[in-house]
Amino acid sequence: MSKFITSKELGDAVYNIIWNAEKTLLILSPYIKLDKYFKELFEKHKSNPELDLIIVFGKNEGNASRSMAHEDFEFFKQFKKVSIIYVPNLHAKYYGNESAGVITSINLYDYSFTNNIEFGVYSENKLLDYFSPSADQKAWVECKNIANQGEVVFIKRPIYKKGFLGALSGKNYVDSKVLFDNTELFYGNSRYATKQTGRKLPDYEPELDYNAKDVPMPVREEVTKRKNLIDEPETPSYQSGFCIRTGVRIAYNPNRPYSEQAYRSWAQYGNPDYKEKYCHKTGKESNGKTSMRNPIL
Repeated sequence: MSKFITSKELGDAVYNIIWNAEKTLLILSPYIKLDKYFKELFEKHKSNPELDLIIVFGKNEGNASRSMAHEDFEFFKQFKKVSIIYVPNLHAKYYGNESAGVITSINLYDYSFTNNIEFGVYSENKLLDYFSPSADQKAWVECKNIANQGEVVFIKRPIYKKGFLGALSGKNYVDSKVLFDNTELFYGNSRYATKQTGRKLPDYEPELDYNAKDVPMPVREEVTKRKNLIDEPETPSYQSGFCIRTGVRIAYNPNRPYSEQAYRSWAQYGNPDYKEKYCHKTGKESNGKTSMRNPIL
């Protein structure tokens, strides 16, 4: 059942959605500015690797700091599992977790919650919604689609180590790893929209496996030698390559041009002609001209 809310009821709904999130917290807000109270709400989740925090913001591609202050961006980067995504034409606002959501006019902006006239539609997920999707479920799907199509600015993922018996004995959190961080370019460039990287949320796994081996063979540093009177032919050094999906450095092997994680993602469908983003040999962007079948430009 959906409910129209405004004033204090709207504020309380947003606060509760943030505070009560357990698995996923999805926020779409063109403008973000956190006061002390908002930070206290989010602090509850900062050390929880099980919570997937997805922040989507936008507008002001000429001056990104007007959409989200650098200080608030750095605050979100401290979370164990977080995705921060930029959508320049975003105007919609949505706050949702796994059990409730609000489609609203209000930005995640301290001034808006204390001064503006705002309203929204609040929905809770019920068992019967699986047979007849609620407005919130439809909004959730639409907002996830917006997040998936936006420009990734920062990604951090938790690393888990499986127990002795594998999945049967659960998994243990080890640490979190930053997989992508474009903060410096984002806040340092006055026209960020002209320098997008093409990184998207679906490019990244939801978590990392501590036991996965995704480390390229090291390359020996070249040593400058004094030339002999007769030059001897040089032995070619080991050539490293690049994952055609993520661009990370891996061992050069045209028959296996993916990192371990990217390969597992590709193997779900196994399409040898699926268009990828990078050249396996040079690491240059391929604009969809590379694939498992043709990994090299």
